Amino acid sequence: MRFGNVTTRRPGNANPITLGTIFALVGAAIFFFFALPPLQYSNSSKSWPIVQGIVTRSEIDVWSSNGRTHYEPKIAYTYIVDGKKYTSSQIEAGDPAPDNNVTHAKRLQAEYPVDSEVTVYYDPELPESAALQPGSNGIDYLPAAMCGIFFLVGLITLYQGLKARKRAAEEKNAYN
Repeated sequence: MRFGNVTTRRPGNANPITLGTIFALVGAAIFFFFALPPLQYSNSSKSWPIVQGIVTRSEIDVWSSNGRTHYEPKIAYTYIVDGKKYTSSQIEAGDPAPDNNVTHAKRLQAEYPVDSEVTVYYDPELPESAALQPGSNGIDYLPAAMCGIFFLVGLITLYQGLKARKRAAEEKNAYN
């Protein structure tokens, strides 16, 4: 199956209406199926019920990748919901941002020392899912922003293609 006509199939001469539509649809689909659900989930954690928990581990894992040193705080805690004991190591409700800042890792380690009592936010529908810091962090917005850019590029390309088509039709009518 071939799209377009002979002139639009030449390299560098793609149909902007088709490309714009594809970009906009792909950007919207990826946003609604992959970027929006994690963002909604992490934002919903602000309204989760809370219980008290106890920190059982507070360390910093240090590892290198591609010549960069990364510092990952490892904070584990236990908490009880409806008489059942759970363990989690999730600090933030959203995806943790990769960090090569030792100061941030040390601050979290100091904020959550072993045997300290902490406030735990847990998902009422899935109590084993919990976090010490509810809400979204900056990294949660990155996929949504990328999808938004993809969608906007598609809309702009589509608009430009429709404008060019209209202009070509007006020029054709002016000659007839």
